[in-house]
Amino acid sequence: MMLKNYRVQLPDRMPRLEQWIKQNRHALWVLLQRIRQGKRPPVFYAWPELPSRRAALYKMTRSLGWELTNLPRQKAIAGIRFKDATQQNLSASTWPIDLEAPTVLNTSCIDIRKQTLEKAHANAFGYGMSVDPLMHQGQMVIKSDENAKHDGHLVHGPIDPNDLRSNVVYQLNIDNRDESGRYFDYRIVWILGHIPVIYQKFKAPNERFTNATVETKLVADVALVLSETEREAIARLTHSMHVDYAELDALRDRHTGQLFVVDVNPTPWGPPAGLGRNEMDEAIQKMAECLQDQVLRLSK
Repeated sequence: MMLKNYRVQLPDRMPRLEQWIKQNRHALWVLLQRIRQGKRPPVFYAWPELPSRRAALYKMTRSLGWELTNLPRQKAIAGIRFKDATQQNLSASTWPIDLEAPTVLNTSCIDIRKQTLEKAHANAFGYGMSVDPLMHQGQMVIKSDENAKHDGHLVHGPIDPNDLRSNVVYQLNIDNRDESGRYFDYRIVWILGHIPVIYQKFKAPNERFTNATVETKLVADVALVLSETEREAIARLTHSMHVDYAELDALRDRHTGQLFVVDVNPTPWGPPAGLGRNEMDEAIQKMAECLQDQVLRLSK
């Protein structure tokens, strides 16, 4: 039986059978939580898109026993602007006026282009990644200005002015290899001013600019990989980009030791592939506890 008050909004393009399955699965889960908790579970509202089951936010809210929905309820414990887009034309004022939520995440996070990140990075860290492709001598990275394209590749500079492209960025070739020569990224989870989890993702040399990994590790202690100065710089960067919740991809140059945040993703899937089941469960628990602590703190 479909419970009307437990519905979520699904895309019209989704097949009817799939809609029916998802609606009933959601309704039954909320009903089960209501039985377990003795009351309707707290509501976490996502707008305009509903995070998929692969989203880290979905797994966090499920761990906490919160209903994650994109249809307004009378009251919500918190909300988030959630849309998988590099740029949005939506202003903070378009948030649904009939939604009551004491805390709303990423309300003004509407521009995560690489160019926007570069400006925020230079201001926050005191250095950036951008190079002038017409002047730069040697290898540099060229990649889309759009988020999550994973299309980076190396070119040799300086380039001919006729080869200059728009809608891309030209950046330093950061040597992010470890002592054994493996390329690795840090994926930093940022939740309302805190870093509950960092993943270390190792990649094959021919896939260093992709999202494919050969091994992933859960970093037990944030202080082991990020200095206090770097954590403060990340806080300035996220503040500048109006980011309350996101996962940041960062590289550390093996020669200079400098940290470079190369991507900001406010709609991440996760935890990443390559973790064992125990590590996945630990990561979800740490993220969920951080989200709960900060949401409750801000709602007081």
